[in-house]
Amino acid sequence: MYIQTTTLTISVSLSASVSLGMLYMPKVYIILFHPEQNVPKRKRSLKAVVTAATMSNKFTQKGGFRPNGEAKSELCENLETQ
Repeated sequence: MYIQTTTLTISVSLSASVSLGMLYMPKVYIILFHPEQNVPKRKRSLKAVVTAATMSNKFTQKGGFRPNGEAKSELCENLETQ
């Protein structure tokens, strides 16, 4: 019985260690071997944010014609009118 418990405990610990290693090894690799890539990305300008918001409003105007933003298919609309 003790051998099964020990084996299970070691397996779970090894699995957790491998998972954490796979999660953090790419980050550690960049920090240690490629520090020039460890720079923050450029932030979006206000103009880009406003442009993106304007473009998304153009695509979502169809939802404004329906009450409460409900989306109905043409099939459902045809059934309701009959």
